[in-house]
Amino acid sequence: MLTVQDLIAIDLLKLEAMAGQAGTARMITWAHTVDLPDPWRWVSPGDLVMTTGVGMPHGDQAQVQWLEKLVQSNASALVIAPRDDAPTLTPALLEAADRLLFPLLHGNFELEFVKLSHYVIESVLQAQRARFNASERLFQTYAQALRMESDMRGRLSILARSLDVDLAIEDTLTGATVVESQHADAHAREHVERIPIPGRTKTNLIISRRPQLSQDDSILVRSLVGLLGVELERQMIHRDQQREEGSTLLRSLLDSEIEPALTRPMLERRGLEGTLVALAVQPGGNGARSIDEIHHAPALYAATPLLLTERRLLLAISRDDGMLFQALLEGLGAGTRIGISGPITTATGYREAARQARLALTQAAELNVPTLRYGEADTGLIMAPKTLAEARALVARYLGPLIEHDRVQGAALLTTLTTFLDNDGNWKASALDLGIHRQTLVYRIKLVEQLTGFNPTTTQGIARFWIALQAGRNAALLETP
Repeated sequence: MLTVQDLIAIDLLKLEAMAGQAGTARMITWAHTVDLPDPWRWVSPGDLVMTTGVGMPHGDQAQVQWLEKLVQSNASALVIAPRDDAPTLTPALLEAADRLLFPLLHGNFELEFVKLSHYVIESVLQAQRARFNASERLFQTYAQALRMESDMRGRLSILARSLDVDLAIEDTLTGATVVESQHADAHAREHVERIPIPGRTKTNLIISRRPQLSQDDSILVRSLVGLLGVELERQMIHRDQQREEGSTLLRSLLDSEIEPALTRPMLERRGLEGTLVALAVQPGGNGARSIDEIHHAPALYAATPLLLTERRLLLAISRDDGMLFQALLEGLGAGTRIGISGPITTATGYREAARQARLALTQAAELNVPTLRYGEADTGLIMAPKTLAEARALVARYLGPLIEHDRVQGAALLTTLTTFLDNDGNWKASALDLGIHRQTLVYRIKLVEQLTGFNPTTTQGIARFWIALQAGRNAALLETP
């Protein structure tokens, strides 16, 4: 597309810049001939205004006011090929053009405006054809990316290479980067544009390119934004479906006694691997996202928790991930509180984990802290559990971390602790029964202390672990003999 400077450089037109040379980088989007006294009423932004000058007023002040109104229409430049009876251009007019950075060009009256318009219109049409062709290539590239890459980062990288830019999508609520292309030469791309992606995605497209003067590519950008908007909306629909399925699954887990081991494969397909915990979340106020939209927070994409809303309380089964907890606190607003259960194990089950999370939430409110793990606020030791729930609570509090560590790492900390207590803390006899070196036993006992916070060699640690083991055995929660 032509700039005013490009037009001046065409020798055949013999145009001369009289004033406003600092604005000759303006783009020309169309050409319009008008000799009326109020041309600003008939031109559009980017138009090259051509006149014989007969509609211009006489006198310094009148010509300056006339020019200022024309400049307000966002025309690109003014070409004057004066007729003999046209008013003389005043010095005040030329000074105003310099001040307003508005190109004022002079041409001979013999200049045919039709020829001048031909150059402009041909340039505009050629630029339009180039943009439409680029948009067509963009759609073809996107279709190819859909076939080649299963994840959005890979598709975004293909699009970025095709356009010779770097692309990223950021969450407008948190500023977090949702996905970005693989940077080929990040240091060379200093010109950055942020373009809102329409719809309910609440995201921006960030385009980083090398600093250079390029043609207007608004159609191409709009096409790219439209494609990404559709893909992001599709992902949001998928996350909405995931949440509904997760709510149904979580309600089923809480309503029935299902062993966690049986549900592990199903949860792992959702990215819920490693140590899992139950959460009880009381939303605050004025959060970036509501309780019904929190699953769209970028921090929850990698491993989507099971979420269930009950009377303004959000229950969840989640990975034990501090960054995820922080994302919930920030997303749901000031005053949000989270109760976190102990690790979900075969001994505890989902019901007990949910009970622990609710209890921890109540204690978090009492202590005025944003997050609290079950057992961090010492509620005393149940000396003789009278119900299955109390037995589960004891096992989860004191043995849960060991059970989960053994499951994930394939270790034998619970067996080691049981053998050590059965031998009254005798190191030599315990190492012999376990078939390990005494130093290995020392290492394992120290690891037990690190995971639980209690030392099995102290009176307090022995008492708590022994009561928890007996409760687990009596309630058939442990397989330990």
